[in-house]
Amino acid sequence: MELANLWVAQHGVPDGLRVAAKSDAGGILRLLQTAVYTHHHADWHLPGDWIGAPGFVVLPGSEKPASNHSLTAVLFPRNEDMLACLAATPDPLPAAWVRVVAIKQADRAETLLAQMLARVVPALQKQGVTQLAWLTVDQWPTRWLPQLGFYRGSQIETFVKEDRDLPEVADVPGLTIRQVYSTDFEALAELEAASFAPIWRQSAHALAVARPQSLSFDVALLEEEIVAYQLSAPADAGAHLVRLTVHPEKHGLGIGSALLKHAIEFYHRKGFHAVSLNTQVENIASQKLYLKFGFEPSQQRLPIWILDIPQ
Repeated sequence: MELANLWVAQHGVPDGLRVAAKSDAGGILRLLQTAVYTHHHADWHLPGDWIGAPGFVVLPGSEKPASNHSLTAVLFPRNEDMLACLAATPDPLPAAWVRVVAIKQADRAETLLAQMLARVVPALQKQGVTQLAWLTVDQWPTRWLPQLGFYRGSQIETFVKEDRDLPEVADVPGLTIRQVYSTDFEALAELEAASFAPIWRQSAHALAVARPQSLSFDVALLEEEIVAYQLSAPADAGAHLVRLTVHPEKHGLGIGSALLKHAIEFYHRKGFHAVSLNTQVENIASQKLYLKFGFEPSQQRLPIWILDIPQ
């Protein structure tokens, strides 16, 4: 791949840069706790969940002495410290996100980032990934991403609601709302594929991982067919609406309003009165719904950076 070859030609690939193994878990955890630069994508996974994926690479630093035969050393082996790691994985294809980054040395950060991407991008290409996205919560990567081929795509804006007022919502004939079942996830993944561009889709696996961590997780059925769902999580200041998706063929029927009201009433019963959510700045239809319910834009926007990966 020309882009990866360019990075390698410019920066080289350091000896020892390799795919992360299960035995690296301790070193990765220490790195995340001590690194100068870190990034952890906001999703339902822990960094260790991605270990073993071809897009998760580590650069070991120093080998620890093998002469320590204490019980602690035997039970909790500490073989290698890490200088850097990067995980970029698809879930689902054909898009991937930068999930985890940690770099220990500030003076080498740009070079190490480029070298790790040079190793990861060809692996993603082989998996069929066509776009790699990075939600930059922190600003440190933004000075280097354009030089690495990333361009600014969408922006995510946070909306907040702190009052308990709700609009009148008309009944939707034939609509029922219930908690999600484990047998629903494949149907929800199909709903995601019909509703969103690849980088925004949730897989059946991701939704299954999210379920036990959620505050509420409901599906809406129209004449017994799943046509929408909402997924919410507890947040520091209240509840966070992670996802509200309505099948595009069912827009305009009031399903989104009914599902959102159902979710907010549940928050109130649980004692959560402050509600937040994130949406793309160009998603005018969703914003119209949220404004109707009294959400206000916070003016806090986070950019999405995109790297196109030709096949």
